[in-house]
Amino acid sequence: MIKIKPRLYQEKIFANSIKQNTLIVLPTGLGKTIIALLISAYMLKKYPNSKILFLAPTKPLCEQHKNFFEENLQTDKKMEILTGAIKPEKRKEMWEEADIIFATPQTVSNDIIRGVNLSKFSLVIFDEAHRAVGNYDYVFIAKQYAKTNGRIIGLTASPEKLHEICKNLFIEKIESRTEKDRDVRGYIKRKKIEKIKIELPEQIREIKDIFEKVLRKKLSLLKQNGVIQTKDINKIRKKELLILQGKLSSEVEKDYKTLENISTIASCIKLLHCLELLQTQGIKPLAKFLEKLKKQALRVKAAKQLVNDTDFREAMRLVFELESKNIEHPKFKKVVELVEKHKGEKIIIFTQYRNTIDRILEHLKIDGVKAAKFIGQKEGMSQAKQVETLKKFKEGVYNVLVSSSVAEEGIHVSEANVGIFFEPVPSGLRKIQREGRVGRTNIGKIYVLITKGTIDEKYYWVSFHKERKITKLIDELKGKQRRLEEFG
Repeated sequence: MIKIKPRLYQEKIFANSIKQNTLIVLPTGLGKTIIALLISAYMLKKYPNSKILFLAPTKPLCEQHKNFFEENLQTDKKMEILTGAIKPEKRKEMWEEADIIFATPQTVSNDIIRGVNLSKFSLVIFDEAHRAVGNYDYVFIAKQYAKTNGRIIGLTASPEKLHEICKNLFIEKIESRTEKDRDVRGYIKRKKIEKIKIELPEQIREIKDIFEKVLRKKLSLLKQNGVIQTKDINKIRKKELLILQGKLSSEVEKDYKTLENISTIASCIKLLHCLELLQTQGIKPLAKFLEKLKKQALRVKAAKQLVNDTDFREAMRLVFELESKNIEHPKFKKVVELVEKHKGEKIIIFTQYRNTIDRILEHLKIDGVKAAKFIGQKEGMSQAKQVETLKKFKEGVYNVLVSSSVAEEGIHVSEANVGIFFEPVPSGLRKIQREGRVGRTNIGKIYVLITKGTIDEKYYWVSFHKERKITKLIDELKGKQRRLEEFG
């Protein structure tokens, strides 16, 4: 019933997943969608009058899965994509007429509220199942679908928050593999990862030192007030400050001192953002942020505190001076060098910031380079445009894709065999996902740009250790599986 030949480990996982609600944990690039296809074919054969629902976070992912099913499933079953772009009346018809539906979770959640019944579905697949936490729509859909006793399959590359995911998706069994497994090892395409260390120019280093000086002053004040334990800027995390700010803000009774502390924490968060932009992205995005900050100072106390600080004003002056001279972060020059080195190959460049994407594209206006941006809907690219951009990249109309985090998750960019990470990200899962976009067909080469002595180095090692933790978690899962099989 399927045209593609599955690998042995995929067949094993399939055989172990058809009788119970299963979470399939596999590293990116090892074919979770093929296993979903096998399970779908089995359920259609066993329950020929039933339907299948395949959920994915974005329309491009839904398109990708539908195309894969159409190419590899020998069936006359009708397949449709459901997204919020289709009018509710039309979607109601499609729910009735289609046999295999590929849909975004928000759309399905809205349609369930409007009265759509999932009782005809023998299988629901939750792609990127690690999202099934908190208030994400996967949680609501699974709760409604669980009433039907149909099969649930979750697909993910990450076992983080495993207990919560399993509880929310009503999972009864976990199937996992790592790249070290004997039945997987032969299919792994080793990626060559090269760290490129970049020196921060003296002029930028001077601004960094001033920002750090101001940050130390603010942290000393918070420590003095008993709000934090350390004033060491290397031990302070933006996430921790945000949590602390939220905690203080939620207090019903706020005295003058508490309000001052909340404002000082907000100043520290803004300073950390200034430092991150300066060290990883360069002068232009920082100048843009500082312009915004100057306007905020008219109404926001934290911004006013900073703008009125003598040292901070000196840093601002230096930033605007460098911007007027078109001083760029040396990473941009390195990106151009790497693209020229791999001219003729398919390249994907990842970066955190939308503004940086536009600037990379400006630098890539060179002979033989046809670059395009790939960003999320919230950043201004429609789903139709996303699908079209990926298609043109596949066909060779573009040979370089400059992307935000939207391409990290699930998108199959099989043609890209060179990856350039403009900066490291402090997330093990995102690191795994970024690397998974490169070298899926051929052996890939990945360059990670790291500015020496900056937050880049910290983020690189944070993600490195988190990735190892994820791999360890999968190994532990496999150990639990073996014990259950031996003594079950």
